[in-house]
Amino acid sequence: MRLIFWWSVVFTLLPFCRLQAQTLRGSVLHDSLATPVPFASVGVRNKPLGTVTDAQGRFSFPDSPELSAQDTVIVSCVGYWPVQLSVPLLRQHPALVRLRPRPQELREVTVRHQQLRPETLGHTGKIGLARWGVSSMTLDSSRRDMRGREFGTFLRPARSCYVDGFNVYIESNPFQAVRFRLMLYTVLDGKPATPLLPDDVQFVVRDQRTGWISVDLRSYNLQLEKKQPVALALQWLDNDTPTAKRWFFGIPAVFPAPLHRVFGRDKSQANWTTYPMQPSMYLRVQSWRE
Repeated sequence: MRLIFWWSVVFTLLPFCRLQAQTLRGSVLHDSLATPVPFASVGVRNKPLGTVTDAQGRFSFPDSPELSAQDTVIVSCVGYWPVQLSVPLLRQHPALVRLRPRPQELREVTVRHQQLRPETLGHTGKIGLARWGVSSMTLDSSRRDMRGREFGTFLRPARSCYVDGFNVYIESNPFQAVRFRLMLYTVLDGKPATPLLPDDVQFVVRDQRTGWISVDLRSYNLQLEKKQPVALALQWLDNDTPTAKRWFFGIPAVFPAPLHRVFGRDKSQANWTTYPMQPSMYLRVQSWRE
């Protein structure tokens, strides 16, 4: 029997009393258009608390004894300036948050020359002793409990390259629809730092699909420099509720992997944690010949 290593991103049941506690609520709109901003991140700075807005831009998450009057709730989304909320005010009434668009620099259009070769950055295997995921045995039926959580791996290209696509292997999937955000960060002090993708890259895995999932990234004209460390991550945005009582969603990972690190955090503003693992996820790139 294969050993399954349950690490910290496989989550436990929330106590029933917390589900009955006060709920912090709000709506997030585009500043000038007054249209909803779906799947924006809502997190408490340096704490594993928060959520993600739904398709109508609404959010709610349980109040917690861990929240103090000095804590700050940050609402953020790719392409917008973040907004800070006061916890005492959020406790008094639902928030109406307006996000201002953040001007993006025009991407330089580069014509690819012929001296390129296809390569992969990351782990292309689909077997491992560890799993990143969630199961009915450790998570209540709330579909929002996973919202905002991130998981990823560090990569370092041996040569300068263009990014063509992203691949992740899903071993088990009970959901009819799971929505993810693809994130790519610079690395500072061994942790993810500044987002690199200029656009909000989301994808949905449907119909309990398993196996390799691919996302085409060629239109973003993303380039990575030689030896530039980057952090590749998935953020869980939304999911339906499985009908089966017992289920498991999982991405395999090699463990232990002393030369590789994965990272994760519970919500969008929580602190990062790293582990010696190597998940089944990678980038497809075109590298310059040397």
